[in-house]
Amino acid sequence: MFKVESSMFKVLSSRVWRCEQSILFLLLFCLSLSAQPEMTQLQPGQTPEGVVYYLPKTSLRVHLLVEKQTYTPGQFARYAERYLHLKGVVQEEQISQRIVSCEVSSFGVRDTSKCYSVRLKGKAETAEIRLSEQGTLLAVNDEPLAYSVPTLYSPLSTHHSPSTTHQTLLSAEALAAGSTAKMAEITAQQIQELQERRQQLATGEADEMPQDEQQLRLMLQEIDQKCNQLMAHFTGTVRRDSSEHVLTLCPEKEMSHQVLFRISRRLGLVDKDDLSGIPYYIDLKNLSPAEHPTPENKKLLGFYVNVPGMAQLTISQDDQTLAQFQVPLAQFGFTELRDGDLFRRFVTHLQLHPATGAVVRQQVELEK
Repeated sequence: MFKVESSMFKVLSSRVWRCEQSILFLLLFCLSLSAQPEMTQLQPGQTPEGVVYYLPKTSLRVHLLVEKQTYTPGQFARYAERYLHLKGVVQEEQISQRIVSCEVSSFGVRDTSKCYSVRLKGKAETAEIRLSEQGTLLAVNDEPLAYSVPTLYSPLSTHHSPSTTHQTLLSAEALAAGSTAKMAEITAQQIQELQERRQQLATGEADEMPQDEQQLRLMLQEIDQKCNQLMAHFTGTVRRDSSEHVLTLCPEKEMSHQVLFRISRRLGLVDKDDLSGIPYYIDLKNLSPAEHPTPENKKLLGFYVNVPGMAQLTISQDDQTLAQFQVPLAQFGFTELRDGDLFRRFVTHLQLHPATGAVVRQQVELEK
């Protein structure tokens, strides 16, 4: 009996020991997690260790001006051939979209892979460091480059061709007609009378000729306007509206025939995944050398700058090129260190391009 109880006690003791080991392991694991340091991103600006700054990478804006054209058939469209001998007049509404203009502009965003810290010494201790809101380096002892996205174009104003006020030009006889066919016939006769009147004025055969050439020109213009407005009852009207769209991309590598956007006949510019639209493609080719210089020692005093590479950007639809540009991209180039001795021994002015981080101006004030 005693031996059985002793054996049971040993089993219970073993289980308690294993349980205590598991609890101890969990506690140690939790403590190890809490003891791990948190990785935080360096904040740009003045620090006890020096000035922390970033260099930019280049993002692109593709500006598209899209024109929507809406054709509305005239109320007498089906009688155009009978009364005016006009063939092929479209009798259904038609909508089309086209790209009127395509331009590209660039802007800089912070490149988190290019974060540097520099300790200012000598003349550089009082240097004025100008950073963007994102912490990218803009200038040293200089004003940042005045750089903004240009206004490339303004949307076209909505207009109609010809004017939609032509309804008021219908004669009282036409408006009082009992059927559409009769209205069309009377309107066609009115158009023919205007055309005959114009012919008489142009050839000098009119009963009442204008006093001078300027008055004759004004009378001919008025007849042409009335005639076109009445013709719109047969040939229809065209309305044009334009809208501006801006697409943003930040390419990290070359691109080959990738869909950038699509144009839908009725909806205009749609997302690149919307299969209702015709696709437009983008190709981006790196024109820079394949090999770049190795960056210098980061411990040296000085400021790192970008030497951007050049890229060729092409936007096309099928085999037709819509637009082609050559643009400098910081991410297709390399970085270099501007000698710290200049900043330490002399007052040195440095100005960078906000979109590429390239040196725009560097000037040294030599002591006299």
